[in-house]
Amino acid sequence: MKILVGVTADSSAADALALAGVLQKSMGGEVVIAHVYAAPSDQSGKRKVDAEWVAYLRKDAEAIVADAAEAAPRYGVRECETAVHGHRSSGVGLDGLAQRIHADVIVIGSAPGASNGRFLIGSTADQLLHGSHVPVAVAPAGYRRVFPDRLARLVVAFQDTTESHKALEWAAEHRGDRRLTALTVLIRHRVMGSNLAFDGEGLVSRQFEEDAQVALDAALRALGTDADSQITIGDDASSAVGRVQWHGDELLVLASGGSVLRRVFLGDMTYKLVRATPVPAIVLPRHT
Repeated sequence: MKILVGVTADSSAADALALAGVLQKSMGGEVVIAHVYAAPSDQSGKRKVDAEWVAYLRKDAEAIVADAAEAAPRYGVRECETAVHGHRSSGVGLDGLAQRIHADVIVIGSAPGASNGRFLIGSTADQLLHGSHVPVAVAPAGYRRVFPDRLARLVVAFQDTTESHKALEWAAEHRGDRRLTALTVLIRHRVMGSNLAFDGEGLVSRQFEEDAQVALDAALRALGTDADSQITIGDDASSAVGRVQWHGDELLVLASGGSVLRRVFLGDMTYKLVRATPVPAIVLPRHT
């Protein structure tokens, strides 16, 4: 596995390095530490790019990756290479670099301002989660202080969709000797009104839970490997995820493209789970 780590000149770089080290120890492979600097446009009809300014940006990028490479062993990274790349958009630039070097995964840290154990989606993550051609692994803020030596469990956020089945297959392929859990997250509808309405809500919730368990059982049978399943229910993604017993040595595997029960969830559940999970997550592109 080739792991491309996108770093910046802040504490999120250490979180990303820690996750890269855990992935390298758990799954093997090489690590490439990279920084994308904001290369100005030099399109026809526009003012020529200041060569001295571009050279300054590149030199600064080289210093950032050099500092990260020096710190990498503290976060479990055994060996690494470095790269710098110029692009107007950091996320698009990282994706382009990943394709160029044939990376298997891009690792990034949270945007500034996230609480410990949470991931804040900034512009780089937003670009990657929407359009990366390779899986994107995100490290929650503060992961550099709590990262395990190795992963012990892969947890797949599962719904009965093509994308989720592929995510389950990806996890089974990469699990090694780790536990594998298929996790379905259900959001409880709040039905305001009479007691009869609340009784009806309970019936609907139980039906959703029963349907979800049937889908989980069928998926694991089709997968043909040892795995367990869990259903968690909450008023929102954060409360539902909070009911799961996390130990800090898990990786949450998510399918992109909103692969959730649309009749239950509002909005993009992948985004909600990325923000809510206290452990690192990896988001797989549609074609994985």
